[in-house]
Amino acid sequence: MTRWMKWSAAALLLVILVLFSAPYIARDQLVIWLYQQGADDARLDALKVNWLTGRVQIRGLRAEREGYYPLQLDRLQLALDYRSLLQQQIRILALELDGLRGGLALRDGDQWLGPINLSALTGGPAPEQLAADDDVASPWSFGVDKLQLSAIDWHLALARQEHRLELDNLHLGAIYLWAPELETALNLSGRINGAPFALDSTSVPLPAQKHGKLKLSIDQLPLKPILGEWLPQLDARLTTDLSLSAQLDGQRISLLPEGSISIGALTWQDTGLSFAAERIDWQGAAALGLDALRPDRIEVNGKLDLPRGVALGQPTLNLSLAQLGWQGGLVLQMPEQSPMTLSLEGALGSDRLDVVQQGEQALALSLADVAWRGNSRLSFAEGEQTGIDLSGQHALRLGALALSQGDSLALQLDSLSLDTALTGEALQRWQLENTQLALGPLTLRQGKALELSLASLNGRLSGRYDQSSNQLGLQAPALSTGAAVVRLAQKPLAALDSLSLAQLNLALPLELELSGAQVKGVTLARTEQNGPLLALAGVDLKSLVLDRQQLQIDRIDLNGLDSALTLNEEMVPVDIQALQHQLDALGSEEPGGRSVAGEKTTEQANETPLRVRIGELALAGDSRFRFTDRSTKPAFNALLAIDHASIKAIDTAGDTQSDFTLSAQVNRFAKLTAEGAVNLVGSPRSGHWNAELAGMDLPSLSPYSIKYTGYFLKNGQLNLKLDGSLEQDQLDGSNHIRLNRLEVDPVDQDQVGKFQQQISMPLGTAVAVLQDGDDNIDLDVPISGSLDDPEFDYQSIIRRIAGKGVKQGVMSYLLQAMQPYGALISLAQTAIEASQTGAFISLEPVLFEPGTATPKGEVDGYLAKLAELMNARDGLRLNLCGISVAQDRGLLDRALVEENAKRDKPLEGEALAAELDGRLQQLANGRAEQLKQRLQASVAADRLFLCYPQIDKEGQPRVEPAL
Repeated sequence: MTRWMKWSAAALLLVILVLFSAPYIARDQLVIWLYQQGADDARLDALKVNWLTGRVQIRGLRAEREGYYPLQLDRLQLALDYRSLLQQQIRILALELDGLRGGLALRDGDQWLGPINLSALTGGPAPEQLAADDDVASPWSFGVDKLQLSAIDWHLALARQEHRLELDNLHLGAIYLWAPELETALNLSGRINGAPFALDSTSVPLPAQKHGKLKLSIDQLPLKPILGEWLPQLDARLTTDLSLSAQLDGQRISLLPEGSISIGALTWQDTGLSFAAERIDWQGAAALGLDALRPDRIEVNGKLDLPRGVALGQPTLNLSLAQLGWQGGLVLQMPEQSPMTLSLEGALGSDRLDVVQQGEQALALSLADVAWRGNSRLSFAEGEQTGIDLSGQHALRLGALALSQGDSLALQLDSLSLDTALTGEALQRWQLENTQLALGPLTLRQGKALELSLASLNGRLSGRYDQSSNQLGLQAPALSTGAAVVRLAQKPLAALDSLSLAQLNLALPLELELSGAQVKGVTLARTEQNGPLLALAGVDLKSLVLDRQQLQIDRIDLNGLDSALTLNEEMVPVDIQALQHQLDALGSEEPGGRSVAGEKTTEQANETPLRVRIGELALAGDSRFRFTDRSTKPAFNALLAIDHASIKAIDTAGDTQSDFTLSAQVNRFAKLTAEGAVNLVGSPRSGHWNAELAGMDLPSLSPYSIKYTGYFLKNGQLNLKLDGSLEQDQLDGSNHIRLNRLEVDPVDQDQVGKFQQQISMPLGTAVAVLQDGDDNIDLDVPISGSLDDPEFDYQSIIRRIAGKGVKQGVMSYLLQAMQPYGALISLAQTAIEASQTGAFISLEPVLFEPGTATPKGEVDGYLAKLAELMNARDGLRLNLCGISVAQDRGLLDRALVEENAKRDKPLEGEALAAELDGRLQQLANGRAEQLKQRLQASVAADRLFLCYPQIDKEGQPRVEPAL
């Protein structure tokens, strides 16, 4: 017994000795091993083991090597629960770690833990064996009551990265594999690479249905050290204040993050790209659902803000945005067997966007602000073709937009407002509904060629577009604009005060319907005097239909017309020519400089002309037309004040004549009316008309009178009646002209001579013949000709009226006035012929008995007609030209021979011939004197003139009256 007790005591003493010395041996062996691993300095202050309570404590572990991270541990304390071992449970009552300092480094392919080369350590089972052992279920279970870490300073050095984790405190609550439903808390705080962070969580991580909550805050974490290995161009700082709820139910995972994320000092620097954002803030909540690690639903609600905007730069592009903000929600659903859908609802706003693109034609865009509010739903369907369906309501606001491209393009827009419901099907078919559009002042410049300004545009729209068939449909129940101005070549081209459209329907390729349109304050181009070439107070259009074959308008009402036409010295309409030059500024040019604006392709030349049909075109209101012709001296000016004008049933492709009416005043006092029916745009041209001009003061027409006759119209009035018809492009008309109190004065002798040659008499003579006792001149002048004749124009018509009309009028009057004695009335054909009689109009001669001054036959009736004519025309003067002929010479010669034979000294030779000529002259003169004496009974003597007597003329003895 004593021997057994001795052996027992010895064994117990040996166990106690081993247990007591084991920590010291382990401590010393650990220090030796650290030296063997290359440590320059290694020590362990204490290793204490309380075998009775299961507590282990390590204090003062140090291992240092120059050029390597140290491995330092101030304190480690572990407490085990022996009783749990009986239940095959390894339960750590407490694990406390304090003052751990060191790091893990990767050097030359080796891994170093502090001064220890982990890669050099060998031994242990093969990875395949470990994997096989892991597959064997163990009856043991593990649990921890408390894990506490503090004052941790740990480094991680990789090939091109170095990180530092500082933990001020880490606390893990109870977690037991044998109690999976127990909730565990984890709290830690510290710094990552100098950025403070804190994490607090509660979770149930062990059962099949896992759940938990986490709160994470990070303050100014540099991302470049973390992501630099993969994204060396990126630099930023991350700040978060997030809470996360998570739940795992089988293969179903639900994540619910909420809080804020802020990325500061974000930059991206690359060879061809630079990007910078001072701060990006996100505040909101999200929900993420995963099925078998496949996301099937993502929902985000919150606010994204870039308070200082962004800046982006490329070698030829620079973009800057002062501020950007988004607030709203996003739902992305990705069911496995159904189409993916994306729903978006919220508001987006930005301030001051500037874009500059360098190049030969530098492009610059600036936008003061953008605001969008709305909702959208996109559906992504997969099949034979991937389609995207879109629907939603949108409100867009733009402010102060400016776009320029070098000197060739400049666009400025003050504001834009758009509200619409947009739907799209497979990105092929689009539809707009309930669209409200409001556009603020707009200015567009295309170099120096074109400038367009628009004060406003407002309207309600709906539309559809099918990309596959390229069909477009647009409906606008109401559309209106404010003042608009178009300038070409830096000169005004067109302007309007306002435009209103009603029930506009547009479809492509070309179908347009419009129930009505109103335009106010229209002006077109400018004149040399800087007035409008054409101005209208208003235009009212009713029912317009346009397609590729025809344009049809029911009615157009024009109000307050103010138009001008000016002809220069060459009779060229200078203002219209200037307008054409303006329009030519838009024409393109070939490289050689030859203009191709007016050239037509073969396809264009073969196209059927567009048919235009207008039910009625009417002009009313205070309308006027100003005409100036500088080809005359002085220049001719006329003002036509139009009371009313209309033309109906216009058809460019039909043969129907268009009824027209006109009522106007010319130069304030003259009244102009016209009516009829014409077809001047169809083929062949046809029509009929009558017009009347009353009370036209003739002095205002003097410029044309001087140009075509050489005479200045000192006084008088013109009344004109026109009747005409047009058949097969042939014009046939009659003009009745009445001139009242006409007085003329020759001012251009060259033109007077030409006109006098044309009418075979001085104009004064014609006036004297034509003017009646009331100082009226009535002329009926027919006009006929072909519109296809290039010589038949308004100038030829004027010449016919002024020349042929006057001449025919004179002859017509004289023939009528001298009936039945007008058969031998004639007009002098040349000035030489007129000088022989001293007159241009020769009347029927009075015949005499040969050798006597006795009229042959009854002449009283004829002389009475002459007297009547003279008394009817006070301005006429009558020349009486006595003529002796060969028959007179024979009779007087025989008588003179007999008388000469009885003389004491008869005359011989030339003397006798001279006396015979004298007697013939006396006979001719006596005949004229006899007629004058008889006419003086009823005609004033100062209106009767004797011509120088003529002898040896052909014909019968006579007296020739001439006017």
